[in-house]
Amino acid sequence: MSINHGDGPSLPPDTRTEKDHPYTAKETDIYLKSKLLPKDDLSSGGLYDRIHRRGVEAGMPDISVTPLQGQYLGVLARAIGAKRILEIGTLAGFSTIFLARALPTQGVIDTLELSPLHAKIAQENFLDADLYPFPRIHLGPALETLRNPNGPFARLPDEEGYDLIFIDADKEQIFDYFLESLRLTRKGGVVIVDNAIRGGRISRSENDNPRIDVSGLRALYDWVEKDAGRTVLMSGIQTVSEKFWE
Repeated sequence: MSINHGDGPSLPPDTRTEKDHPYTAKETDIYLKSKLLPKDDLSSGGLYDRIHRRGVEAGMPDISVTPLQGQYLGVLARAIGAKRILEIGTLAGFSTIFLARALPTQGVIDTLELSPLHAKIAQENFLDADLYPFPRIHLGPALETLRNPNGPFARLPDEEGYDLIFIDADKEQIFDYFLESLRLTRKGGVVIVDNAIRGGRISRSENDNPRIDVSGLRALYDWVEKDAGRTVLMSGIQTVSEKFWE
């Protein structure tokens, strides 16, 4: 997936200019969107435009997934027959909309958001998208919400878990979000971690790259390495899109 919360867009060298490589990620995304996404949503003044405008007017950062990435999330949710989805990090609810649309009518989607403003804008976007099932926004620090012994996520081991969990929140606590997701995911479920490449910065050691967002991800990768497939089967995918390299 491809959101960069760091120093701005991070693109591979061969996509930075058209001088040596005439085909760009942005141009390709425009073509793919025209073929693969709903025309009404893409049109001028359509749903995507309205969501973007609300975010800009509210002063929100433009770091949502791209429409094609949102569509990919929906494809994954449908492929596994997801009925229960958890999202950690709502922002404007753009990715939430794609996930909710992939659910059956009796499905459930919970999404966690720290900012009351972001939650308000997301709620407006959900209404605009006419979603059913309607996402349930849980406001507050995500780890506190997930670990609250009296809260909605304090499930017992024999209770049904989530089919899919999408983590798209601050990378400083990404390892903790991941561990909580393992607790909450059903056996055979899927956990997706966004922003997991950081423009390639994850490949550098902490001495070379002391950024806390990178160290959080490296802790996750170190855990997966030590787990050696006993608990999870994990892969990493680099993507280049109209926004970032992630």
